[in-house]
Amino acid sequence: GMTQRSPSIVVVGAGVAGLAAAKKLKEYGFDDVTVLEASEKVGGRVSTATIGSACVETGAQYIHGASDKNPVYCLLKKSGLLSQVPEVGSEIFYNNKGQEVDADVATRVYEAGEGILRYRGSSTGKSLGEHLAEKTKDVIDSLEDNDRKIRMQSVFALVGKDMLIDIGASDLHSVSLDSWQYYTNMGDSLNVPGLMYRLVDMLSEDFPKERLLLKREVSKIKWDGSFSAGKDMRAPPSDESLSAHTEAVSEGNVRHYPICIVCENGEEILADHVIVTVSLGCLKAQALNLFSPSLPAEKMEVINKLCFGNIAKIFLEYEQAFWEDGIGTFSLIYEDDSPTSVSTNKTQWLKNIQLFSVLRPKERFGNILIGWCPGDVADLIETKTEEELSSAITEHLRMFFGKSDIPLPKSVLSTKWRSNRFIKGTYTYLPVGVDGQVMDTLAQPLMSSHRPDENLQVMFAGEATMKTLYGTVHGALLSGHREADRLAAHYKKDPPSTASLDKQV
Repeated sequence: GMTQRSPSIVVVGAGVAGLAAAKKLKEYGFDDVTVLEASEKVGGRVSTATIGSACVETGAQYIHGASDKNPVYCLLKKSGLLSQVPEVGSEIFYNNKGQEVDADVATRVYEAGEGILRYRGSSTGKSLGEHLAEKTKDVIDSLEDNDRKIRMQSVFALVGKDMLIDIGASDLHSVSLDSWQYYTNMGDSLNVPGLMYRLVDMLSEDFPKERLLLKREVSKIKWDGSFSAGKDMRAPPSDESLSAHTEAVSEGNVRHYPICIVCENGEEILADHVIVTVSLGCLKAQALNLFSPSLPAEKMEVINKLCFGNIAKIFLEYEQAFWEDGIGTFSLIYEDDSPTSVSTNKTQWLKNIQLFSVLRPKERFGNILIGWCPGDVADLIETKTEEELSSAITEHLRMFFGKSDIPLPKSVLSTKWRSNRFIKGTYTYLPVGVDGQVMDTLAQPLMSSHRPDENLQVMFAGEATMKTLYGTVHGALLSGHREADRLAAHYKKDPPSTASLDKQV
């Protein structure tokens, strides 16, 4: 037989999942690993931009679960970066009559609402919106005082609107109450603005630069075939009447691969295994034409069923802060909002910019606010000019703060995840009636129809393949590790030596 060659492995996408897979494969001793990235930089949905003199995180900026069980937390902690995490800062609330709302009362009601939404349903078949409306109605009905009812109702609505931002959805009634059925809770979230990107550096620093190819958009993944290098060489004829001798000669000369990856620029890369780590948004747009042979029907069904949300962050930079030091977030409450109607309305898009966070510390960022918004309002924001956003949001803030002298921001920057054609949104969420188990189906490697020995040809990683941690950076990271481990088990590789692990630190 042939001498066991080192398998050729290609990772499509240099986001956190792809980088984590490549790094771990290298630690296992796989030496023929190539990463293809369509854009001009690595990191995917962990990403930065500059506004004023500050470098801000346009993508992920939260560690979901600040504990030693979380690999992202551990990596940033080991590197000493977490010592730079700022104090959280206080929360203040304003209503649409321009009045500050008692923070203690608002916070108490808010926490009660959050408790309701954190329900971990299991096969209820209900929506988050239905659940919020039902449970908050019970609380509100038990009150006598009408003013209190109205105040409480509007804070419960705020909780629902903030939840849309967490999910990236446009309507709580379209989100499954069973969204977190399989979810691993690793503890409280930690906001690490300006530090998350360092994770990308850590994941890519030891990977050989010449094997990380940027601006390599993949147009076709041909698999389950027999491809050989050199355009002039044909694959050996499959006619069985050929003598064993000619077959042996041709086998000796040409190395065959089951996979051929075709890039937009015409380049072709042959491989034994490909790990596809592109976003669910990308799969929704391209999966139908990306693979040849096509993806099996059950995979396509999952890609179509799952939802890919969007969030916009609007960075507003000011000459001077119009808010007090020590403030971390402010929330805008509409007194006529109620939890029954938590969904976006594009014609009143400002109603869904109710959450602003202050980038802290001030010494590092200057005076920058982030306005957050979800779903189709985020999609809409991506189409607006800086001037439109600047004037509309300033008017909005003046109304809530009851101050006509709030200045226009010096500069405005909004994220554009939906219009980024290599990502097309922010992350996955579960619509009503879809069980998180479908993510396991998405994670399954494709089976070869006629070559059982050439297994694990096409593999999948990314947050959308993790029913326990979708929508998180560490979910993406662990999905990359999972696929590297799968290949290592297939080739009976020993676990990476502790020596190489110490070197990472």
